[in-house]
Amino acid sequence: MDEASISRGFRSKRQTSAKLSDELAYVPAHELAARIRRRDLSPVEVVEAFIRRIEARNPSLNALVYLGFDSARTRAREAEGALLAGEQLGPLHGVPSALKDLFDFKPGWPASLGGIRALKHNVVNSYCAFCERMEARGGAIFLGKTNSSLMGFRGTCDNYLFGPTRNPFNLGKNTGGSSGGSAAAVADGLLPIAEGTDAGGSIRIPAAWCGVYGYKASFGRVPFLVRPNAFGAADSPFLFEGPITRTVEDAAIALNVLAGYDARDPFSLTEPATDFTAANPPFHPRP
Repeated sequence: MDEASISRGFRSKRQTSAKLSDELAYVPAHELAARIRRRDLSPVEVVEAFIRRIEARNPSLNALVYLGFDSARTRAREAEGALLAGEQLGPLHGVPSALKDLFDFKPGWPASLGGIRALKHNVVNSYCAFCERMEARGGAIFLGKTNSSLMGFRGTCDNYLFGPTRNPFNLGKNTGGSSGGSAAAVADGLLPIAEGTDAGGSIRIPAAWCGVYGYKASFGRVPFLVRPNAFGAADSPFLFEGPITRTVEDAAIALNVLAGYDARDPFSLTEPATDFTAANPPFHPRP
């Protein structure tokens, strides 16, 4: 399918302007997905807009430490084709996201486990649950990996390889850790949703410091597929993957995608996953 025929399938013409980048920066993930499904926006437009935002803003924040723009553009074109072909779409189809650079893997991408200098060029050719399910079930598109503290062992986001992540509300302050890169990226509109991991506060601390929403599900709700994990054990009741978003609704949608049994994790829950969005009724402020 050529570029012109793809463009004709959408109500908007292809846009990569700074105006579109600013317009989409703080749009919630669920709204972006809805606009893509309605063909008001194409996945390519959305991905290019967020790439432009990252290129403009990330140098001052140091939120993303690996940029996978080439693979993101390829997946965005594939997402357009699937949309125009009428294929079944995930709830986050075409929505940009990012992985945390810790024990969080996508085949072919580097994994320094939180900025370990000896692992600067380490590549793990397997998936973590967050990446695997967000792509396959959700339809999300990963643009890169976000900064973390070394091995996730600190409540601030800093390491010897990549340095600190700066808080978008005050560049002289840290974002909290260990998922500080993800929290900064979401808070500053670089992405609508990003991965966090948590054992002792690594989702909750940066979410609080950056004014975003982080959710750590109960043990077994989201399978944990990394073997061995950063704490040296084969399985641990203290390690969790979860979303960092700007809205509760986006986190609920992500949990619907992530939750559910996986035979590779013997501790993942076998009972059917809850519809998390059903527990999130619309908010109607008092007049």
